[in-house]
Amino acid sequence: MSLFKNHGLLTFAACLFLFQFANASVLPLAGEQLAYRNGTHASFIISALIILPQIVVALSAPWVGQQAQNRGRRPLLLIGFTALSLRALLFAAITSPPLLICVQVLDGVSGSVLGVLTALVIADLTNQTGRFNLAQGFVGMVSGIGALLSTTFFGFIVGNFGNAIGFIGIAAVAFFAALLAGLLMPETKPPSGKNKPLRST
Repeated sequence: MSLFKNHGLLTFAACLFLFQFANASVLPLAGEQLAYRNGTHASFIISALIILPQIVVALSAPWVGQQAQNRGRRPLLLIGFTALSLRALLFAAITSPPLLICVQVLDGVSGSVLGVLTALVIADLTNQTGRFNLAQGFVGMVSGIGALLSTTFFGFIVGNFGNAIGFIGIAAVAFFAALLAGLLMPETKPPSGKNKPLRST
C-alpha cells in the first residue's frame, strides 16, 4: 500500500502540519510579550507556562489513552485541535500573567491528546501493512516542517500587525485543522478496540 494512496494518513498528516504550524509560535510570542511587559519577572512566568502543560500531560495521558479505546480517536483529536484554537484566542485577549498561566492548561490538553493519539492513529491506518515506521517518519517530517515555518510566518504577522492579530491568525489555523479533521478524518479505531500493526519499515 502506497502512503500517498492512504487518504486517512494524508488527512492526518495535513491536520498535524496545521496544528504544529499554529502551536509552535504560541509560547515564543507569549514569552516575548511577557518579557516586554513584565521585565525581570518574565522568566518565572514563562517557566510556569512551560511546566504547567507538562504536568497536565503527565496526569491526563492515561485517561486519554483509555478514552481513545472506549470512545474512538476522532472525538479526542477534535478536542485537541479545538483546545489550541481556544488557547490562541484567549492569549489574544488576556494580558494578566496569572490568567495566561491558567490558559496554558489548554496546551496540556492538546499535548496529551496529540502525544497519545499520534502513534495510535498511525498504527490504525497502517495496520497489517508493515509500513508503521515509514508512516510515522512521514507524519513526523510533515509536522516538523509545520513547526519550522510557524515562528517565521507568525513572527512576520506580529511584527506588522501586532500580537492580537498574530494570535487570532494562530487560532484560525488551529480551527481549520479541527474543521479538516471533522470533515475528512475517518474514525480509525478498530471495531475490537485493538490493533496490531506490523512495525517494520
